[in-house]
Amino acid sequence: MTAQAAVYNPASVPNPKEQGQGCYVANPDAIIADSDVVFLNTCAARLEAETKVEMAVAALESIGEADCFDFCYELFQRWGIGQAGQNTGMLVCFVLDSHDIRIMTGVGLEGVLPDARCSQIIHENMIPAFRAGDYGGGLCLGALRIYEVCTDCEAPEELRNMRSVTNRGQYAQEEATTEDIVVDIIVLLLIIGLIVLVVISTKKGGGDRHFGAGVGGPTMMGGFGGGSSFGGGFSGGSWGGGSTMGGGAGGRW
Repeated sequence: MTAQAAVYNPASVPNPKEQGQGCYVANPDAIIADSDVVFLNTCAARLEAETKVEMAVAALESIGEADCFDFCYELFQRWGIGQAGQNTGMLVCFVLDSHDIRIMTGVGLEGVLPDARCSQIIHENMIPAFRAGDYGGGLCLGALRIYEVCTDCEAPEELRNMRSVTNRGQYAQEEATTEDIVVDIIVLLLIIGLIVLVVISTKKGGGDRHFGAGVGGPTMMGGFGGGSSFGGGFSGGSWGGGSTMGGGAGGRW
């Protein structure tokens, strides 16, 4: 990172929607190549057209001493990513100086992109490319995998052939490190704990309480059932007005 590199807060990250309706990527420091931005915009546009899922990407030089989770949470709410009332948005945030990568999802996506799946995409599809110095390639690989998971199908040739880096064989999957294994175990324990809490809460409430209900399965064509809103979000841009409760996963390379 250079001495003149910008340090961003959620209010200072340029909203890509202000550049046009087909823009989903904030790349103010030109960390990734123009061709990567084109690919990510194309992938996000197809994802929204086919599933109503809004995917925003931010590639930033630095967020200073801010915690990446807190930063992503506020940025997600400020932009209002995802459909209002359905909360079918996600934010992919890359921070160069701290080597942070995070996928944050709206509650309407938790049935299709649970925390464990987000962690798998980060560690298997993104971090190997980042460690090789190909930051744009890692983001493109992650976006391609997200598209495939959300549509429950292989990505079309248009996406797979746009850049050679999206051929997933380019980066051999690394052997799981002890750190990766610990992360997976923690994620699994959190999911189990969440399930137990939901079961207990449902029993206490007479069976009328629903958590994240309405996700109809991996193909989500035509929209979702109602996810819950959290705090109403911030105004800005022309995203759908959705919000997040902090689902997803993060990692470092």
